[in-house]
Amino acid sequence: MKPNAESVVDTATNALREAIRYGRFAPGQRLVVADLKEIYGTSAGPIREAITRLAGEGLIDLIPNRGAVVRTFAERDMRELFQVREALEGMVARLAALNAHRADYADQLRALMAKLEAHTRDGDISLSVTREEFHDLLYEMSGNAKLKETAVRLSYPGYGVRYSRLIGAARTQASLAEHQAVADAILAGDPPAAERLMRQHLRNTAIAIQDAIDAAPDFKSAFFGSDERQGSPAN
Repeated sequence: MKPNAESVVDTATNALREAIRYGRFAPGQRLVVADLKEIYGTSAGPIREAITRLAGEGLIDLIPNRGAVVRTFAERDMRELFQVREALEGMVARLAALNAHRADYADQLRALMAKLEAHTRDGDISLSVTREEFHDLLYEMSGNAKLKETAVRLSYPGYGVRYSRLIGAARTQASLAEHQAVADAILAGDPPAAERLMRQHLRNTAIAIQDAIDAAPDFKSAFFGSDERQGSPAN
C-alpha cells in the first residue's frame, strides 16, 4: 500500500528533526533540498514541507536569498531554554512518578538506567542518545502529550552530542548520579522529590555549560556552532 502524502511528510519531518537534534546537521549549516532528497529517499515536496514545519518549531531559520539553515543559538537562548526546560521537565518528572506503576514503565526505567550507567562507565559514544531516551521515557510516562509537543520546540540542535563531548568526566559522573536520583524518586512514587531533583539536574547542567564557556573560550564556538552559513541554499 502506497503511503499517503501526509505520512510521507510526517516521516521526513521526524527524520530531519532527529538529525538536527542529535547534531548530524550542525547549527549554521544550510539544508539543501536536493541533498536531503537523496538522504531520505523522498521527493522535494515532503522535504520542503518538513523544513517549513521545523522552521515553525524554531529549529530552522528561513533566510531570504539563502534558504534553510539550522538555527544557531546564542548563550542567552541557552539560558532561557534551560529555564523553561527546568519548569517543564520538573512537571514531567512529577507526573511520571504518579504513573510509574502503570504498564511496564518501572522495568523500562530500570533498564534505561542500567544502560546509562554502562555507557557512562565505558565512555560510549551513545551516551547522549541514551540520556535523550531517558527523558523521552519520562515524557511518555507523564501521559501528557502536550508536554511532549512543547518539549519538541525546546530542542537545542546537537546539544546532547556537544554536551557529552565537551563536559569533563566529573560532570558526566555527577549527571549520572542526578539521573539516578530522579529515577529513584519516580520509582518510589514520590512526585515532589522527582520534580525537585529534575529541576536541580537541569539547573546544574546549565551551570556546568556556562562554567565551561567561561573557563575555555574555544568551548563557546564548539558548543554553539559557527554562524558561518556555508553551502547552497535550499531549493
